[in-house]
Amino acid sequence: MDKDISPELKNLDHKQKLIRSFGRVKSRKLSLHKNFLLENFYQSYEISKIDNAISKNFLEIGFGFGDFIFANAKQHSDVNFYGCEPHLNGIVNLLGMLEKEPLNNLKITNQDIRIFINNFPDHFFEKIFILFPDPWPKYKHFKRRLINKNFLEQIIYPKLKNNGKIIIATDHDSYKTWILSHILKSSKFKWLASSKKSWQNFPTDWIITKYQKKALLEGREPILIEIEKHDR
Repeated sequence: MDKDISPELKNLDHKQKLIRSFGRVKSRKLSLHKNFLLENFYQSYEISKIDNAISKNFLEIGFGFGDFIFANAKQHSDVNFYGCEPHLNGIVNLLGMLEKEPLNNLKITNQDIRIFINNFPDHFFEKIFILFPDPWPKYKHFKRRLINKNFLEQIIYPKLKNNGKIIIATDHDSYKTWILSHILKSSKFKWLASSKKSWQNFPTDWIITKYQKKALLEGREPILIEIEKHDR
């Protein structure tokens, strides 16, 4: 970890008593090449110093296998993209893409965003994407769901620019209701939907992720929830 990152992040599990909101940190055994990527490429793309030279800054929380953030960073060279993903298999998958096509406007971390976000200045991000977060479907695990009123208001809200947006996608029925109920309880965000089509239809230039394709093939209907920072 770069010396410019606050040292308490190195031992997150010991320093912070946060309920874990993500699943496994590592699933499949990494191949020799993937270990090579992790050991030799991760440091090059790890978030260290925050670049304020580009005025547009986007964040993806839980970028999965990196297809969405990579494609968007490639298409929008005028935007700084920051990604967080604790799952090492996802990290190395993105590093594999970056090995073939290097991008200088994309930086990543495998740290828990709930703590790591403190490295960014307030009013920094124009958009924050949270795409298909783990729904934790069992009632006893609801406390592990990342999105709730406290997360939105205490952690995310200060880091968004005025009128900044959070874009959330999910295909899980229970989590859809959960997310919307927490948004509607908040006085700091405004749901931008004007009709049913607002959350059923994805933008024409939307990058469909690997998980979204799987959901569609299995008959689950993803929805898009867009909310805006509501400044009073």
